[in-house]
Amino acid sequence: MAVALIGAGGRTGSLVLEQARRRGWPVRALVRSAGKLADGDALKVVVGDSRDSAAIDEVLVAPGGGPGTKVGTKVGAVICTLGMHDITVPATDFSDSVRAIVAGMQRHGVRRIVAVASAGALDHPEGGYRSQHGQAEVYRHVAAEHVRNFETLRASGLDWTLMCPLTLVGDIPASAAGSTASAGSVQWLYEDLPAGSGETGYADLARVMCDLLAERASYGKRVGIVSFRAGTGTGTSTGTGTSKKSSAP
Repeated sequence: MAVALIGAGGRTGSLVLEQARRRGWPVRALVRSAGKLADGDALKVVVGDSRDSAAIDEVLVAPGGGPGTKVGTKVGAVICTLGMHDITVPATDFSDSVRAIVAGMQRHGVRRIVAVASAGALDHPEGGYRSQHGQAEVYRHVAAEHVRNFETLRASGLDWTLMCPLTLVGDIPASAAGSTASAGSVQWLYEDLPAGSGETGYADLARVMCDLLAERASYGKRVGIVSFRAGTGTGTSTGTGTSKKSSAP
């Protein structure tokens, strides 16, 4: 299955690209700046603005062919790892991009998308979103964008999944499915946030995004995801669609 990776030049995007290549997926990658990535084996790089419909069309459909795809072949799914350029000021560049991506998918009949927000886009037990209850002021603008993106996806009619991590950190290696707590672990829940950790590893986020891409049970769901450091986890690498834990895909 060919995948469109939008935001491939960022930290999460680069790790998703590594995962995709390990799995043998042809990738069409959209980046803002030339030089961040180069065409390679089963990789076609598109340079453009994710708010631009022409750039979105090009990453979704191969207009002139490319590695891993035939002329006019559309991708089977989209992974979006975009973020906000500057979280200190109010802006809608992030949500404008997600709306453009959704519109392009609707134009071309591409139904599957996995995207990233934060745990603030999950429902709070007392009502509203988690970001509306005790959110640090510095995250106010990006939390608003995450909520806008969730609402865009929810209304899209697409087969979407929205990842909702806590504080993202780079020094936790990716957990293998079934890994022991002593080796570090990742846990995720549909429409809720696992307890016991306040952080999510970038590598764990990237792996689980790719794991869930073909998981129909994740369609139309937000996914709370946390990581446990080696020696501190309370279980294995797990995920669930209910309040009970089961083996991750």
